[in-house]
Amino acid sequence: MAGKGNYFTDDCVRRITVLLATEMTIPEIAERMSCSRASIVSINRKFQVRAYAGKRTTWEPAGVRPIFQSPS
Repeated sequence: MAGKGNYFTDDCVRRITVLLATEMTIPEIAERMSCSRASIVSINRKFQVRAYAGKRTTWEPAGVRPIFQSPS
């Protein structure tokens, strides 16, 4: 996982985008992936997995499948 000053691997980003597509909260994902909440939010912003529509606690799928998500 990425620590302070380290980059995420492609596999790690892939796992985070998949977790963002679930009902897990940002803090839960950050704890599972051993990184900061800001990192998770940044990845969400880049890949647009969740749409918050100006709200902090509720979200909807953004409608765009993440680049790194494997087909289901």
